[in-house]
Amino acid sequence: MTTALTAFLVACLVGVLVTHAMTWLAPKLGAVDQPDGFRKIHTRPIPYLGGVGVFAGFLAPVVLLLVFFRGLEPVRALWEANSAFAMVLLGSFVALFLGAWDDIHGMRPGLKLLLQALAACIGMAGGHLIIWRLNLPFVGDLVLGAWGIPLTLFWFLGCMNAINLLDGMDGLAGGVTLIACLTLMATGHLLGNAVGMLLMACLGGGILGFLTLNFHPARIFLGDSGSNVIGYLVAALALMTSQKSSTAVALLVPVLALGLPIMDTSLAMLRRWSHWLPISAPDRRHVHHILLSWGLSQRRAVLILYAASLVLCVGAFASISQEREPQLMVFGGLGILLFVCMRVLGAVRLTDVGRRFSRDWKCRNIAAQARIELEKLASRLPHIDDLDATWNACGAAFPLLGVDDARLILHRNGSAARQSPREWTWATAGSSSSPLEGEAVSTRGCVRTPLAQGPEPSRRAP
Repeated sequence: MTTALTAFLVACLVGVLVTHAMTWLAPKLGAVDQPDGFRKIHTRPIPYLGGVGVFAGFLAPVVLLLVFFRGLEPVRALWEANSAFAMVLLGSFVALFLGAWDDIHGMRPGLKLLLQALAACIGMAGGHLIIWRLNLPFVGDLVLGAWGIPLTLFWFLGCMNAINLLDGMDGLAGGVTLIACLTLMATGHLLGNAVGMLLMACLGGGILGFLTLNFHPARIFLGDSGSNVIGYLVAALALMTSQKSSTAVALLVPVLALGLPIMDTSLAMLRRWSHWLPISAPDRRHVHHILLSWGLSQRRAVLILYAASLVLCVGAFASISQEREPQLMVFGGLGILLFVCMRVLGAVRLTDVGRRFSRDWKCRNIAAQARIELEKLASRLPHIDDLDATWNACGAAFPLLGVDDARLILHRNGSAARQSPREWTWATAGSSSSPLEGEAVSTRGCVRTPLAQGPEPSRRAP
């Protein structure tokens, strides 16, 4: 424990110094967050790249311990796990770099998610940090097998993006992750995992050093560099802390410790999905936005969310117990908290969620029926030698394709060109508008039937 506390203080000191340097360097690199008057609540440009200070604070005591203090017990254990830790460090460098690039130059969401997955896969390389089994309360061990790989990938991506979404108010993301790190540090101590405890102390110290310049009024923001690297390291080190546990749930402690960002992200995704909005669409309905809309100051709102994180961390400690009663209290309290957050803080109504599920189910059934009708139509058309029958066969598929009105005009060539063109129309039953009233889309092509002499241009406008 003494080594962990010393590492915490060293990380904090280095984090303060490097973060202070980033307040000068970031504007020169163009890594500045401009206020937008909508989702961003700050009123003046604030530099990014606070994550560089956090990572430097984390890395400094680790390097010092590995170079000068190899004889200490937790350092020897870290050397024994050198292959897994080396991949974690490599993946964290990738996460930091892609976040810094996004802060300076910007990056498309799809590419950003792909590079986050790359960083996660690097940390998972070798299989040391893959969730091969889960120790579920009231159920026991659940062997995941190959399903552990996508679950672990989801865990990494979820942590990185959850902290990114939570980073919307001065000191919020850093403070919540600091509380989570201290919780996981204490959990590692209770479970006898010296390596996990030591590394969590290093990360917590780096975050505290950054917070000295990030608490309201903030002089620097985490940026994507910070949210990516903190989320990545918390995800990886949480697995290192809990993987040796025989009594605690492998992921329950870190999930509860990070309960606030995970819940806020889940509610944001559910809210946008139920309201037919893109998952990446920005809004002002995150937990911190709701608290500010109630008239709270930034400091007071942040302190309230710190208190909520502490309550969740107490639940994380209770979940370690083998007794059923504490576990029942934790899960019951989480259920009540989730329902309250959905209704009060998440702006999510269960009727909206049910309506979206119902609509998606109906659309899936209609799409399946339309696909069947089109396959039937494709098999019948080659055997039909009459244009009227062809049009009637097509009319059976129009409703399932969502077509309201359709028209087919057949122009003739050669000696029949002087005759007026033949025309077929179709409209939905009970339609009050004339076929193709208003704007229509037209295409030209050739229709060959046994009744048509040569290629005849046709015009079809559904």
